Amino acid sequence: MNREFAFPGTRPRYAPDRVVDLQHIALVLDVDPRARTLSGTATLRAAVVAPNTRAVELDAVELAIDGVRVDGKDAAYRHDGRRLRVELARPAAAGAELVIAVAYHGTPRRGLYFIAPDDGYPRKPLQVWTQGQDEDSRYWFPCVDTPNQKATSEVAVTVPASMFALSNGVLVSDRTEGDRRTLAWRLDVPHSCYLVTLAVGDFAAIETRWRDVPVLYYVERGREAAAERTLARTPEMLELFSTKFGVTYPYPRYAQVFVADFIFGGMENTSATTLTDTILIDERASLDYDIDALVAHELAHQWFGDLVTCRDWGEGWLNEGFATYAEYIWREHHEGRDAADLELDEWGEMYFGEDANRYRRTIATKLYDEPIDIFDHHLYEKGGRVLHMLRALLGDDAFYRALAHYLDKHRHGVVESRDLARAVEDATGKNVDWFFSQWVIDGAGHPELEVELRWDADRELAVVTVEQVQRVEGRTPLFRIPMRVRFRAGGRDVDVPLEIVEKKHVFHLRLEREPEQAIFDPGKVLLSATKTDKPEPMWIAELAGATLAIDRGYAANALARRGGPAAERALAQALREDRYWAVRGAAARGLATLRTATARDRLIAALATEPNARARRAIARALGEYTLDAAAGAALAQVVERGDASYFVEAEACLALGKTRTARAGELLRLAAGRESFTDVIRQHAYRGLAEARDDGALGLLVDGVRWGRVTQGRRAAAIALAQLVRGRRDREARDVREHLERLLFDRDFRVQAAAIEALATIGDPTANAALRRMVERELDGRLRRRGREVMRDLDEGAPLGDEVRRLRDELGELRSIAGTLRERLELLEAGRPGAPKAPKATKSTKSRQPKKPKRPKKR
Repeated sequence: MNREFAFPGTRPRYAPDRVVDLQHIALVLDVDPRARTLSGTATLRAAVVAPNTRAVELDAVELAIDGVRVDGKDAAYRHDGRRLRVELARPAAAGAELVIAVAYHGTPRRGLYFIAPDDGYPRKPLQVWTQGQDEDSRYWFPCVDTPNQKATSEVAVTVPASMFALSNGVLVSDRTEGDRRTLAWRLDVPHSCYLVTLAVGDFAAIETRWRDVPVLYYVERGREAAAERTLARTPEMLELFSTKFGVTYPYPRYAQVFVADFIFGGMENTSATTLTDTILIDERASLDYDIDALVAHELAHQWFGDLVTCRDWGEGWLNEGFATYAEYIWREHHEGRDAADLELDEWGEMYFGEDANRYRRTIATKLYDEPIDIFDHHLYEKGGRVLHMLRALLGDDAFYRALAHYLDKHRHGVVESRDLARAVEDATGKNVDWFFSQWVIDGAGHPELEVELRWDADRELAVVTVEQVQRVEGRTPLFRIPMRVRFRAGGRDVDVPLEIVEKKHVFHLRLEREPEQAIFDPGKVLLSATKTDKPEPMWIAELAGATLAIDRGYAANALARRGGPAAERALAQALREDRYWAVRGAAARGLATLRTATARDRLIAALATEPNARARRAIARALGEYTLDAAAGAALAQVVERGDASYFVEAEACLALGKTRTARAGELLRLAAGRESFTDVIRQHAYRGLAEARDDGALGLLVDGVRWGRVTQGRRAAAIALAQLVRGRRDREARDVREHLERLLFDRDFRVQAAAIEALATIGDPTANAALRRMVERELDGRLRRRGREVMRDLDEGAPLGDEVRRLRDELGELRSIAGTLRERLELLEAGRPGAPKAPKATKSTKSRQPKKPKRPKKR
């Protein structure tokens, strides 16, 4: 049974009343980065909507209000620390214009962030930057902080003369007087308050162009080459999205600024995206890694989120789902469909994990405590998958025609899901209400399908049996599923459209001849958990020659589950010969699942000869499945000891070596933990490897790894590794680790706090709830509060893992390795015995895991 998303007592949230219609925001600010102070005046011009309006309420959290004027005259006001109520001298009629000027000052704890060197990080730059989404602009200027209010903006900010300040739109003036510099920015396109931005620092500027639009990259001085390397494809993305979306990029310039300690991967502030500086790619990382998905995501928001904005946060998927799907559109254009399909598969894994392990909810919802609660894998990844299914339903031409109509019709406006459905109907004539009902508005979850494909030779019919086996309860429906089955007969693909509307269907399809391949849902368009049963020769033929790489990868997974000499030969051939790296990686994982000595030897040989770094990562990861295997451990030890051209191959080898628990693992992983790398990826995996090796002697190294002053990503990995080492234990050592992790709940680094929450969940000791409760009560960040509440609930309700369970889990992995060797010997004996029974001709496959990519920074 899936958990409910909303906690008990959660009330629905709706867009607030529009007493006034905000038209223009003008901020005149003075920022002191060293003193960490802000002062200034926010002037809001608005038209009255509600007749006989006597007061206007603004959001202004933890700001000191120095005075308020309305239409140039002093006005009475009340401020409770969160809401500022401005009294009007006389009732205002609907349509009347008001100009409200609020003088204020403060030291914001949210919304505006002051970054400076400290004892742990003395080389950290002096910077100030904002993050308004979802409702944090109210912490740095009085405003109507809701997405359904959109206004033009101007920001004039005074900073130290040595610094630069970036905001939305175009720079209209820049003057320096003594040791102070004032820059004025203006954007004449209306946007929501959460998109108003400010970034202050000593930035180098790199300028290029797309058509006639200036494209600028701002970065800490000395890191210009990395910024150009990271963002080089931005102009090509602007061209692609302007063409695909049917609306030319709608702003006068596009800037991207890298800042330190940013609390997300990126933020799509209108015309001026903010990015974390941790994604700046060095030359070695660029060998097999890029940040294009994040760059494309934030750029796509300029259309979906900024130009056209969700009416309230419950409809936030219209911002985030589209920006996520733009990652697919870019990857498809730049690298081809096979690469883009890997994105889809990764999104599915993220959503399925959240659905199974945390909660199930509708994509669009009003039921949440704070808007940040719904910025999850349902909103982003499931939203992107739903748009991919919509594209498949409509066809490419109709899909992009509908997007262009949607953007044009709602330009500068706000939208709900039904507006997208109407736009599709307007542009294509198709009524898609049923689609949005089951996937977005009313329905939750996904289809769980059991599929059988076979050939009826007597009647020359392909028989396709499909059954929906998900529990139809709560908001999980019986789904309506348009889809295709692809048959390969005589070297030609034939796609047969089917529609599943009942619990069970049996389709009889006449074909000219018996097919060599029969692929249910080619390209894995459908967001479903599917088990497929079909003859082994079909799986082998599909692994060898299916048109799409993702289908070949799924065939590799199916054959791995089946096992046997024929499956191993097919996987070995794919590992050697498939043209796409991810299929070779899937074949490697499949061979590791077999756990035979011959499969292991094939992997060891491939690790030494595979030219593609991303495939080598998958091969190294696969060898980690050979627990206590000296040969696998030696091959991985060689990579860890000598290194690899790729950071990520070296990192994967560290983790895999730990999993083998072979003789040199501890020694080499301690050495690797001293190596510097992009995003600390080698150290991260070395820490994780030590935990997988059950190396209790590494506790001191890991405690030092979480110390303030260490690289953030490594600190997070060390916290999780500590938890894995003491999981289920209740001895003194485990208590010391738990208490150390509890202190990290109050760390100055948000990401380390988040890791500490997950680490305490891993340990499974309800004693941690007291510290978690203190964190939830004090913490300003809604993400930490939400996850803290979930973990407290789980610790209260669930029995923690004991030492016996942990021991049995470890022994199971070791027994699997032994079983693989025994199975191989048995198969050799069977193959050599006259009259030996043949292996069964059918197998079942579940949702496959394609080779994983390194984790990307979280997007907004």
